[in-house]
Amino acid sequence: MSTMKKLLLCLLCAAILLAGCDKLPQISRSTPTSSPTATPEPPPAWQDPATYRAAMLASTADDVQQLETPTFYHIQARLDMEQATPRIHAIQTTRYTNKASVPLDAVFFRLFPNKPSYGSEITLRSVTVAGKEAALDYQSERTAVGVALPQPLQPDELVDVEMEYDVTVPVENVRGYGTFNYQDGVLMLSSFYAMVAVYEPDGWNLALAPDYGDPVYAETSLYAVEFTAPQAMTVVASGSTTARRDNDDGTTTWTLVSGPMRDLMLVASDRFESSSYAVGYVRVNSYYLPEHQKTGEAVLGYAREGLRAFQQSFGPYPFAEFDVVEGPIYAGGMEYPGLILLADQHYEIGGEYLEFLAAHEVAHQWWYSLVGNDQVLVPWLDESLANFSVVYYYEHVYGTDRASMVFHNYVSSRYSQAREEGRDGVVNQPVEAFSPEQYGAIVYGKGAVFFQELRFKLGDALFLDVLRAYLEDRQYKLATPDDFLRVAEEVSGQELDKFYAQWILEAE
Repeated sequence: MSTMKKLLLCLLCAAILLAGCDKLPQISRSTPTSSPTATPEPPPAWQDPATYRAAMLASTADDVQQLETPTFYHIQARLDMEQATPRIHAIQTTRYTNKASVPLDAVFFRLFPNKPSYGSEITLRSVTVAGKEAALDYQSERTAVGVALPQPLQPDELVDVEMEYDVTVPVENVRGYGTFNYQDGVLMLSSFYAMVAVYEPDGWNLALAPDYGDPVYAETSLYAVEFTAPQAMTVVASGSTTARRDNDDGTTTWTLVSGPMRDLMLVASDRFESSSYAVGYVRVNSYYLPEHQKTGEAVLGYAREGLRAFQQSFGPYPFAEFDVVEGPIYAGGMEYPGLILLADQHYEIGGEYLEFLAAHEVAHQWWYSLVGNDQVLVPWLDESLANFSVVYYYEHVYGTDRASMVFHNYVSSRYSQAREEGRDGVVNQPVEAFSPEQYGAIVYGKGAVFFQELRFKLGDALFLDVLRAYLEDRQYKLATPDDFLRVAEEVSGQELDKFYAQWILEAE
């Protein structure tokens, strides 16, 4: 074929192809060739309530999928122990649903490491909503920050708030309870993250307790955490560890999930030893320093019997694990969901008071963790009830005579002495209304005696019916004194206003 003929043939083929181009199917770059429509990617596991079933007993695992619009936290945190003071770098995504009846222009978070007595700091490096930097409004001595939203969040709508921040941890801080601290080789990280505040009918609750009160007032949430720490450290946390990965840089990443919990506590140390025991299907763990092994194993027994006593008395403990941890704190003990701290000073001597403290903190798993309340403005509702509940522990383990003796020695006598000295007080007050001495005598003493007297008034069986109904009514929710009084009157069929006012609203 001549060169000219070849050229004409090529031009003819090209013309045919160009003429049919507009008939070829148009394929979008974002559309897979195997399907005319894209299949949406599944949400990340931390947004799926089913993920959190791993932290629950089989009998209670459905609870996580029956919660009403919980807040979800996904926290990736890395611990740096190479500095003069420990530091944490964290990336956190919070999925928050507006439960209010009005639109919200901002979501407020609590930043408890900024509390002056902590001697620490949480520094927000970046806060974004919908990919854009958000304006911030610090309040309550910088322990709260409002994150402005690009548009009002309507009732039942949700928003994702992404944060990147650094946290410094004080060394041997001697102010407050010392639960956010690194001392004697034990790192305690109470509420180290940005926690959503509680929105109430009159706005965001940003009250801050003095150093002798518990600071946390929070709604039930779900936590998914990846915490990276030096490989030598044992990490103990609210919830359950679902995976551990050793990294090439000498660190270990711990993957943790919680059940429905209103706070997150992390404790880490390269010194911990541990013992474990099963209460039914609940794994109970005691973590202690090697020089206190004997006491640590005794504390495991206290926790074991406490779970048994309170489950029989009040209702099931729903989580798969429960941890008791020795720590260098300045309170006798501190409660967190699924985990309690007991002061190392009591491990050195052991004895009756340590057992009493352990029973009190275990009782908080019902009265604070499962049934929440405002610990800053209404501290008696959980503290008084937990202190009274120790009676059921001692009756379960030792009988009524020992229970009465312990209640008198550690509870009612504190109030009796205050009253004899003319220091009676109103129970239903915020923490800041009390001096430290009065706080113990009135909140832990008089408030607990109120529950004892109510037990005598109703009879033991009916009173336990009240507590069980109160748990069922308020489990995973927030409670007020009116809620308790309402349930008590409904179950007992009695009018209790005057009796309640005499003990809780009045003083001699």
